[in-house]
Amino acid sequence: MSSKLDRVNNISSRNNSIISNLFKLENSTLGYTLIAFTITLWFYRNNLQSINILLAIIAIVWLAVKLLARTKLFTKREEDFAKPSAKRQLKLLSLIIVAFVTFIIVSTTLVVNIADDFGAEPTPHDSPNYEDGAFQNLKPTNVQSENASFWGTLGSYMVGDDLRSPNVELPSKQFELMNLNPGQISITWFGHSTILLHSNNVTLITDPVFGESGTGPLSLGPAPFPYENTYNLAELPDIDYVFISHDHYDHLDMDTAKYLRDSKFFVPLGVKAHLLSWGIDKENIQEFDWFDEANLSEDLHVALTPARHFSGRSIGDGDSTLWASWAFNLHDKAIFFSGDTGYMEEFVTIGERYGPFDIAFLESGQYNEAWSEIHMLPAEVVQAGLDLNTSAILPIHNSKFELALHRWDEPLELVSSEGAQRNLTVATPMIGESFILGDSTPHDAWWRNVSYGEPAFLKESPIIGFMLIPLNIVGVLWIFVPWYMGPQDDSEE
Repeated sequence: MSSKLDRVNNISSRNNSIISNLFKLENSTLGYTLIAFTITLWFYRNNLQSINILLAIIAIVWLAVKLLARTKLFTKREEDFAKPSAKRQLKLLSLIIVAFVTFIIVSTTLVVNIADDFGAEPTPHDSPNYEDGAFQNLKPTNVQSENASFWGTLGSYMVGDDLRSPNVELPSKQFELMNLNPGQISITWFGHSTILLHSNNVTLITDPVFGESGTGPLSLGPAPFPYENTYNLAELPDIDYVFISHDHYDHLDMDTAKYLRDSKFFVPLGVKAHLLSWGIDKENIQEFDWFDEANLSEDLHVALTPARHFSGRSIGDGDSTLWASWAFNLHDKAIFFSGDTGYMEEFVTIGERYGPFDIAFLESGQYNEAWSEIHMLPAEVVQAGLDLNTSAILPIHNSKFELALHRWDEPLELVSSEGAQRNLTVATPMIGESFILGDSTPHDAWWRNVSYGEPAFLKESPIIGFMLIPLNIVGVLWIFVPWYMGPQDDSEE
């Protein structure tokens, strides 16, 4: 019994010793801790979490160098492991960097060659839009705009913003099939670019992406926003036709495609290779080039139309598949689906050839001046609707993923305002809400009623903000005063 008490007392005394030593003025650990804490918290409060991550990486590398310095690595001319030379520390740092880069290269190579998400490597195509081993836009197009600064854009991404994604579940409607009369078409938007068109005879879906995993290879990309109602493919009616605009992960999802393997897929040139690699029967896949057309039934005529964008799912396969928009004529209703696109003159041509349209689903979201040639800005979305000669537009490519720097609700707000100013009807159904084409168009500004939730205490509290400077000063003094007073005490002795 006494031995147990002795052990408890020893542990207690050691803990007290550690705490007492920590608060000794000559111990600078507390000072460094206070400085690190206040700086980290300041970055957090100012949406600079990326810098905190960078500092954490630097700290981990520094710690790794210190730990490796205790080993016999690169000690040919050194015997004091406690105080390694700068040259040896540099060698250890180089070793860590080389090991990390090697790991990234090897793991990436293995993943690209093993993971199914990446799809297959498309073969060259005999197409007027295919040149020098890649598909081309109808006019020269830069993914990064010429007047945009790469470093400026990168810096903007390093600054976080709580408004880029909602902090609460977005309001949504539970999906329910509508009772339709012959020839009527119901429209349901499931967020981003997934649109369900349903009639008594035909059911089709565009760029279907379902599930809760992130969009990207191995689900490592941004996760979808939370919705009040979740949606899964089992709730939907049998899908006759699946229309894909291009092979980017937020438009072509492997798991969704596999689930729909019994449906007929209509895709731009090159995308067929991905579907085949996922086990979809080649008889269920039809590839189109721009302005290819097909009568799929008495009620449905389709045409693949141009878009201004790019493609690719893996390293080195950029622009190896075609990107496009779609024009549908369903029950004598003309419908346009833009896919991803920058503004282009071809909207006028498409409108003249396949319009006037009853509704156009137009990409509006994930835009930025830095890539304005491949994603439309809000004013351009409305202009595209006018060019297409459509009765109404429905802004898509928003309200599901954080892929750009704007507020999550900005596309809906700006396109609605611009449409009102230019006398163009803008449909804004709630996610999951169904409506009948040609009947009353939903235009409720549902996004304005979304709360941003309670702000984080550490980020918004004025008390925390007030304490940062005094705590930082205490930390600096805790380090500086003993250093400054130490030599004076020695000289006096």
